[in-house]
Parts: sequence; structure tokens; C-alpha cells
Amino acid sequence: MNNKEFHPAFKSTDELDLTSAVEHFIQQGGVIHVVPAGESGESSIEPTPPLRSDTDQEDERLKKVELLKNLVAKGAGVSALQYSLRMNKRDIRRMAGENGLKISYSRPIRGVRSEKKLMPETVDDEVAGHAMHYSSLGYTAWEIAQKLNLSLHQVWKIGRDYRFEFKKTNEPNKIDKPFEE
Repeated sequence: MNNKEFHPAFKSTDELDLTSAVEHFIQQGGVIHVVPAGESGESSIEPTPPLRSDTDQEDERLKKVELLKNLVAKGAGVSALQYSLRMNKRDIRRMAGENGLKISYSRPIRGVRSEKKLMPETVDDEVAGHAMHYSSLGYTAWEIAQKLNLSLHQVWKIGRDYRFEFKKTNEPNKIDKPFEE
């Protein structure tokens, strides 16, 4: 059973001294309106003036448009633009459309996969027979894959399906040598 002890947080005397805080507020020109009991006070909050003027906002927008043009010319995608411009996708697309820019979407980093990797995963019995033959001659799985134009994964799958093993090392003389005395 967990027994937790309650320890009140330490509060400094400055925070607890309400009267000195009120006096300080009044000395700086603050006014305290007392609301009679049973009534509610009305808020006299005035709207705060905008922090930026229209010219500042327009300058910032022009800078973002210029940055957008530069980044799109370099081939940046939407995610990179979001990070650089600090805007959401919808606003970026709208801004690009207004300025006649076309954003390139994801392009593959690597080139197109080689043909041997595009082959189907199933391998016919003839290719499996060749793989077993090369394996019995002492070729490694990697060498068999190169000779038969298969992926290494396909060669290992053939070995698993047809229940034979491949040589583990690339050095043919290391295993085949008889013991020297």
C-alpha cells in the first residue's frame, strides 16, 4: 500500500503579502473598482492595437513569396516549405497558386530499382536447379545471385524452399584446402 504524505509547496512571503501588492499597483497608477455584493462587474477591456502594421505584414508576405520562389526553383517539397516558411500546407499551396508556382511533390531519392529486384518472388524449378548446381560447386549465395540475375533475397528463399545450404565465405581455397602437415 502506498501512503503518500502531503507536503504543501513552499510559498515566499512576497507572494502572500497581498496588501503590499495592491499598494504597489495603486502607486503605479492602477485603479481598483469595487463591485457591490450581489452584482457582477463589467469588463472594461479595450481591444489591443495590432502588433504589426499593414506595411509590415505586406513586407513579410513579399519576403515569404520570394523565399517560396527560390525554394520551389531548387525543388523543395511541401514539407520543406512548411518548415522554411512556417506556414501550413493550405496557405503554401494558395500562395504558390497566386504566384503561378508549381510545387514538386515527393521524388524518389534513389534511382529506379534494378530489373533483378523487380522480378517476381517465385522462382521456377529450372532456376532453382541451377542455384543448387552452383551451390554444390561451392559458389556463395551472392555469387549465385549475380550469375542467375536474382536478388540475394530470392537466392536465400530458394535455399530455404528447396532445403539446401550455401557456402558461407567468398574464399574458395580457404574451405577446400586439405589439412597441411
